[in-house]
Amino acid sequence: MMVRITLDGVEMEVAAGLPLTEILQARAPGWRRSPRLAAPRGAFCGMGLCGECAVEVDGLWARACLLRSRAGMVVRTETGA
Repeated sequence: MMVRITLDGVEMEVAAGLPLTEILQARAPGWRRSPRLAAPRGAFCGMGLCGECAVEVDGLWARACLLRSRAGMVVRTETGA
């Protein structure tokens, strides 16, 4: 089943229940950058311990690795508008 979410102001269709980090890696590849080199990088721990994947979801900060896509979700990364 597909659901509609908004990522950095862009509405898109994604698979329901997909981990948010997977969506971010595919649709917003620059969502995380190395603080030293400014190069794109992926999620760090993937299990909610480090907080490196923090994004704003529906107006609240959350760890993307702990969330799964659902209809109407509004996600904003630091790179987004």
